[in-house]
Amino acid sequence: MRGVRAWLLAGVVLLALGPARLAEAQQASTSRQVTVQNETDQKLDHLYLSPPHLSPPAAAERGPDRLGDAALAPGSNFRLRLNREAGCSFDVVAVWQDGREESRSAVNICRTPRLVFGDPAMPRRDAAITNRAEVALREFYASPNGLEGWGPNRLGDQGLAPAGSFPLRLRSRDCVFDLRAVYADAREEVRNRHDLCAEPAIAFDRSTLPRPVAHALVLVNRHLEVVQEVYVSASMDADWGPDRLAEPLPVGEEATVTLEAACQADVRIVFPNGGAEERRELDLCTTPRLLLAPGWVLGAEAPVAAAAGMDPASADPETAEAPVLKLRNAGTLPIIEIYAAPPGEPRGEDRLGADVLGVGESLELEAPDGDACIADLVALFRDGREVTRSGVDLCQGEEIEIR
Repeated sequence: MRGVRAWLLAGVVLLALGPARLAEAQQASTSRQVTVQNETDQKLDHLYLSPPHLSPPAAAERGPDRLGDAALAPGSNFRLRLNREAGCSFDVVAVWQDGREESRSAVNICRTPRLVFGDPAMPRRDAAITNRAEVALREFYASPNGLEGWGPNRLGDQGLAPAGSFPLRLRSRDCVFDLRAVYADAREEVRNRHDLCAEPAIAFDRSTLPRPVAHALVLVNRHLEVVQEVYVSASMDADWGPDRLAEPLPVGEEATVTLEAACQADVRIVFPNGGAEERRELDLCTTPRLLLAPGWVLGAEAPVAAAAGMDPASADPETAEAPVLKLRNAGTLPIIEIYAAPPGEPRGEDRLGADVLGVGESLELEAPDGDACIADLVALFRDGREVTRSGVDLCQGEEIEIR
């Protein structure tokens, strides 16, 4: 009898709520689903539903990301289950791929179990973007013609490999867009005022980019063993690229490789036993000849014994040229004085004497005192400005720039 009374009392309470409140209470007491609909042209990266707050919830109050590790692509739906949530009213925060946030307060999901972002009535522009270049695409942007800013990277963090394609979906009444492709080597290809309605298939192949200058690099093997592989790539490239040698380079032989790139390149040589040596940021514009030798003497002529065809291992060290430092004027004015002295000692004599080091010119500097290779360099430009480099090793055979 007591159970019947409780049941009748619950029925009276529910009837007192009225038809609308009764429907909400019944829905809130059952397993609920919310359909999230993305009608924008950006990926929805994060979605938060939390109990109502007096002001938009702070990041710590938003609760878990309801999308989990996934993202909701443009034009897609996602069914969100709220099995253990109490109540019907939630604060909603959506975070888009460009970092922009959209907040909605006190959304009643029992009355409206669908969260729609964007305008479904807005025309959708679909295009197929293909990468026909030999370099991967790192970023891609599409901006309505005439608007400032490129907006979000439409590739996200995925990139687009050579010969790959991806669908570009845009919500806009416009047909004309500016398109910008950024490759892995940071070079950019831009198509202005492209009509996506008339031409929805677009291929990027770097054909509009000016071809980089081809640099020929002579490799001279003065190491003590065969060089099995050689890799030369622009310093900004993400990988080494192909082996540049058609066949292994024997001791005492030379080989020429060609690279289309800017002046700065990285070089990696590999020996038959798998050992390797690397040189970073080599200036191909000023070093057309690379001596592969223990210590990696760059831009230097081969030792006398090697130049004469002798075995480097049997050469007299006293007859070999010692590596020297090459200093290049990368400034905008001539250098009129150069000093190189051991740290803490007086500058000594001007290494230029009556000469000057013009813009773009180079000068070889030997160690100031026998085996003491470390020196402080001071360069004086024509306008009186001094540039100091402390603790430079003059015996490494490298090139440094003074600006």
